[in-house]
Amino acid sequence: MGHGSDEIADIRQEIEESRESLGEAVGALAYKADIKNRGKEVITEKKEVIMEKVETLKSKLPGVGDAAAGIGDATPSKEDVKGKMQDAAAAAHDHPLAVTVGAAAAGLVAGLALPETDLEREKIAPAARSAREQIQSGAQEAVAHAKQVARDAATSAAEAVKQAGQEHGGKLGEIAQGTAEKAREQVKP
Repeated sequence: MGHGSDEIADIRQEIEESRESLGEAVGALAYKADIKNRGKEVITEKKEVIMEKVETLKSKLPGVGDAAAGIGDATPSKEDVKGKMQDAAAAAHDHPLAVTVGAAAAGLVAGLALPETDLEREKIAPAARSAREQIQSGAQEAVAHAKQVARDAATSAAEAVKQAGQEHGGKLGEIAQGTAEKAREQVKP
């Protein structure tokens, strides 16, 4: 029976170790899942590092302390930032197309800001050049088409105004002639 009690003790020990390991794993998963608090922690850490650097700079440069205090006063409060974020979220919800276009533009700017690699120049440059030429050609065609549409619209509008003027001018001429005749009759004794 002594041999069996050792096995039971070993099994209990393994169970205890498994529980501790599982508890640590659950804690780690909970920490990873809590993005909001992790973000707050990162922001707090970065803020502390920045404030330490500001304090160091203030101590090294005389007269900067007053200016730095003004910067701290101009920094928006947590509530102000939260309110602006809510306003931005509401605007994004109300205007999804604008958000999409803005995101595409931001992605384009970010992509253009990144340096090209030799591999990109070698593999992508010919296709990019071709795409650029096609886009320029399409844009020129679109501009030419827009100009033609504008000319056609202006011509149509001018013709419509001219025709309406002729129609109304004839009517105005008849009215003026009738008014002149009435005036003559009234002037005659």
